[in-house]
Amino acid sequence: MSTETDASLPRVAVVTVLYRCERFVPGLLASIAEVEYPRERLELHLVDNGAGDGSLAAARREIERLGDRLPSVVVHEPGGNLGFAAANNLALRAATARGVDYVFLLNPDATCERAALREAVDAAEGSADVGSVQSLLVLGSEPEKVNSSGNLIHFLGFGYVGGYLGARAAVPPGPRDIAFSSGACVLLPVPVLQRVGLFDETLWLYHEDLDLGWRIRVAGLRNVVAPASVCRHYYEFSRATSKWYWMERNRWIVVLKNYRLPTVLLLLPALLLADLGLLFMAARGGWLGAKLRSLLWFVRPTAWRYLWRGRRAVAAIRRVPDREILRHFAAVIDYPGFRGPIVTHVVEPVWKLLLAILRVVVRW
Repeated sequence: MSTETDASLPRVAVVTVLYRCERFVPGLLASIAEVEYPRERLELHLVDNGAGDGSLAAARREIERLGDRLPSVVVHEPGGNLGFAAANNLALRAATARGVDYVFLLNPDATCERAALREAVDAAEGSADVGSVQSLLVLGSEPEKVNSSGNLIHFLGFGYVGGYLGARAAVPPGPRDIAFSSGACVLLPVPVLQRVGLFDETLWLYHEDLDLGWRIRVAGLRNVVAPASVCRHYYEFSRATSKWYWMERNRWIVVLKNYRLPTVLLLLPALLLADLGLLFMAARGGWLGAKLRSLLWFVRPTAWRYLWRGRRAVAAIRRVPDREILRHFAAVIDYPGFRGPIVTHVVEPVWKLLLAILRVVVRW
């Protein structure tokens, strides 16, 4: 634990949303107690998103046990599940009102290594155009393997983790640009949030970090990963079919909100073809109902009014054209379990060709 009291260091708020995570809470808070950052420049915000599920009760026990090893703690009790986006926004607004310079979002099923926060802050302070800093996420049970060395965006709106299951030792040192930062462990400068906005609360769950990262890039700022800042993520793949509703609905939302209209029109045939393939996959995988519900959401007039407002908000902050944005997007989805013979030999060559054409055609 750091005893440094350097008043020149930025003030940081660590934000964690608690939801069905009672078993992870002791490790989470123990890691925050050991973080190398002056306690006078640090505060912890906990949002109880699962009222009555035992997570907050576990946190209160650990807060009492750890005592002054922890920074000051602010507990937010909204009384129900607000969703990931709105719950984080609740704490972000409160922390901003208290005058912090950065917020450090940390999943409840993650722990940070001692230097994680200081290294993330150093990466952010190193350049004025840094809009977010993701820590190197490693697997909690196998910390020599990567969970995410920086997230990627496929040009059709799919988001996925980079470097999954790769060797931690093989990750290049030093901060480098990435498509977007994972909401599981990310440092965000408060002035950037004031400029581009907070999480889109309509997204509720999944893709809210992709959407924020896209807006950061549109505003002319950079998303970076800081490999010296390491967090351990006790990641468990969700098999709930309901997640596909949020992922597929939100993928369409971020595409329709963040690309300029001519780009959307150029991509529309490819988006529709991809959806035909996804409908087939959904039928085979048992989540066809979730996929169909995700499409039906767009039938409502309120959905299109929301998208119109979102597009106007993105246009107001836009400093970077789509031709530049497309340079940072991927043509393939390089993730274990997704690629097969048909994807590798049929779908991916088409995607690569299409993205190459888009990078030439799109001049706006």
